[in-house]
Amino acid sequence: MYLVVLEKMLEMFVILIFGIIAFKTGIIDENANKRLSNLLLMIVSPLVIVVSYQLEFDSELLHGLVLALIASIITYIVTIFVSKPLISKQSINYSVEKIAALYSNCGFIGIPLINGILGAEGVFYMTAYMTVFNILVWTHGILVMEKNASIKNAWKNLITPAVIAIFAGLLLFLFRIRLPEIIYSPIDMIASMNTPLAMIVAGCNIAQSNLYNSLKKIRIYYICFLKLILFPLICIPILMLMPISFEIAFTVWIGVACPTGATVIMFAERHEKNALYASEIFVFSTVLSMVSIPLLSIIASNLLK
Repeated sequence: MYLVVLEKMLEMFVILIFGIIAFKTGIIDENANKRLSNLLLMIVSPLVIVVSYQLEFDSELLHGLVLALIASIITYIVTIFVSKPLISKQSINYSVEKIAALYSNCGFIGIPLINGILGAEGVFYMTAYMTVFNILVWTHGILVMEKNASIKNAWKNLITPAVIAIFAGLLLFLFRIRLPEIIYSPIDMIASMNTPLAMIVAGCNIAQSNLYNSLKKIRIYYICFLKLILFPLICIPILMLMPISFEIAFTVWIGVACPTGATVIMFAERHEKNALYASEIFVFSTVLSMVSIPLLSIIASNLLK
């Protein structure tokens, strides 16, 4: 399993390098990168989710999806609880650090990675993790960012393309509706763009940042340690204790082990927090995850089997 994860991470890293080159040479500029990011968020990633649900109906798969949902909820509860004493409210950038440490890039990196490792079944289970992610980031995440935030207003933010795709795909799966080939084939082709497009966007983000300056900030190392090392390690014994298959446990673990999500930048900009610091954590954790995920997967794959 380690070699499979390493191979997939290396493949993604190579594409990421092309993203850096494309930005540095002017083929893609900042505006084009934002448009590519929107294309990924609004169309490509949701279609990956829809395609993942185009499996033959199986009661065991449905049962596994429920177990993946429960496992995802438990891992989030544990990491939120553990993060309390580790990220003090007295910190200048408390809200940015909290979101960065807790909420991963499970869509842009988690989906292509688990798709490469476990295929459609892995993506199927990853949608459970993404469902919990979307619910918590738009409720708990909003409360972290704004003390006077209203949960009522936060709920309407849950209507996102990813969430819509999850429910649409689930309905197709439950009612055993298979898309006709003339519709499924082009959707599948667009969905196959997810990994290269996600990595090109990540590469462009890295090209826009100043990694040298980030290297000087010790606090970034600490937040990345929490996100990429401590939380994934803490979740291994929790997943081991649950009566779930390796495929479910490993998929949820990959969701936890993914680097900081771009959500932290969006939230920082929206709530007038330190967006530059959020960008630095996002970029630095993405780069470090190319090493942390393959290495920790050795431990995770052996213990979760």
